[in-house]
Amino acid sequence: MRIRLFLLLSLSLFAPALLAQTAWSPGGWPTLHQDAGNRRSVDVSVLGRQYHTWQALHGATVLTAPTTSPDGRQLYVTTGQGAGHSNLHAYSLQGELLWRAQPWRGADDSVDPCALLSSPIVDRDGDIYLGDCNQLFAFRPDGALKWVIDLPPVQAEDWQPVAGHPINALTTAAFTAAGDILGVTNFGDVIVVDRASGRVRNQPYRLPGLIPPYSTLVPMPDSVFGDGMMDPRFREWAWQLIFGGNMRSANTPAVARDGRLFVVGSGDTAGIGALYGLDLVSVDGVLHVQEAFATAIGLGSGSSPALSPDERQVYVSDEDGWLYAVDARSGAVDWKVQTRATAGAAGVGADGTVYALQANAPAVVAVSPGGELLWQSDLGEQLARWPSSWLLGDAVAVGNGNPSITADAILVPVYYGYPVPLPGVDFRLPVHSAVVALDKASGRALVDVVRLPDDSSGITAVLPGGAIVSSLGGVMTSALGPLKRVADWVLPGEMTMIEATGGIQVALPRE
Repeated sequence: MRIRLFLLLSLSLFAPALLAQTAWSPGGWPTLHQDAGNRRSVDVSVLGRQYHTWQALHGATVLTAPTTSPDGRQLYVTTGQGAGHSNLHAYSLQGELLWRAQPWRGADDSVDPCALLSSPIVDRDGDIYLGDCNQLFAFRPDGALKWVIDLPPVQAEDWQPVAGHPINALTTAAFTAAGDILGVTNFGDVIVVDRASGRVRNQPYRLPGLIPPYSTLVPMPDSVFGDGMMDPRFREWAWQLIFGGNMRSANTPAVARDGRLFVVGSGDTAGIGALYGLDLVSVDGVLHVQEAFATAIGLGSGSSPALSPDERQVYVSDEDGWLYAVDARSGAVDWKVQTRATAGAAGVGADGTVYALQANAPAVVAVSPGGELLWQSDLGEQLARWPSSWLLGDAVAVGNGNPSITADAILVPVYYGYPVPLPGVDFRLPVHSAVVALDKASGRALVDVVRLPDDSSGITAVLPGGAIVSSLGGVMTSALGPLKRVADWVLPGEMTMIEATGGIQVALPRE
């Protein structure tokens, strides 16, 4: 009897963890950052393989990671195009279009352009869940609509850049430890939804932080995402979301195996961000969101939190380049280290090493679980093949997406280009884009694994069979598009600036 009772107690303690592990599709990449802890780490080797590629969705910007069905044979991709276009697409791994959501017609009849910044998440049954500007959709694996519900309504304080179309969007949902759908909206509303019925399970709760100011960190170029790459009315919203401006939350929550939720958002003091630890407590069958801690960080709420392998620490960065390790139970800052990390999600290797994308610096920085700076990436050997220009100087390499960790390398999208030597101008003319493999021990670039037709500006998914799936955001190429004629004239030799194509590229290994 005692053994039986012990087993029952043990199962009750670990049931949330077991459910958290089994709610997700086992297909390899079921959410934006690969797993519930946002680690982007897979036990797949990529070095020494040859790849052949296919592209799809030419002309549409794709900024989030395509996700996979439980059998790994289907990819689900979101776009942000205007009325008359579909914004959820299903492809076979070999490139066949399988189905699309109904075209959006400008109302609440289908998936709208806010899906651009939300990866679909996939459960173990193959059902797909996706948020847009004001709704949460559930689809069957064949594209049939399972259910659709409204997201929490906008409030008087909420910034609304698109007249006549309310926006309180999700930035990629997650599954709770109990297997429900968890979403945190742009303005900080936390919603927990039964994935079978679409019934909202929690009392209303909104993060307590102040709404941050409009981000002017990088002014939005007039040409970015132009030529139909996304609905132009939603460009300003997308740009502010990318840089964490005018919204309380602009990231994907992380979910620990014990059920605790982690969300980065704005803090309760102007100019300060916060990492929130949240718990879901059931009272008479209704879930209540309780704040376990709110840890102050620097300005910027665009960094998705990432958990250590043992889930004792949470990693987050701010706009000043500080990388923080926060105790997942108490909220205390274990350490912080100055880097040039962008306000994007760090990746975490199986050994606990933290890898973060850097801005205007070597593409990737590696930090030990104890907070020691291990290395900054070195792409010198890759750059040596590009000639120097008498006008533009030496070529440079720019990290162009969050790093992913594989069994034998760190993968990061990079574009190579030339700086523009004008006062007050800080951009590079991109001439080549690739997914680069970095040595895990030193950060030295080993090889361009696959070439990309456009800049990535997103996340590189690596599937169990070795396929490499790249989003093609076209941020730099579309922003600099009007300069192409002049750029092609001043670039050395026969080089030309990359043109914006958008879409996705899938690289399949040749076996």
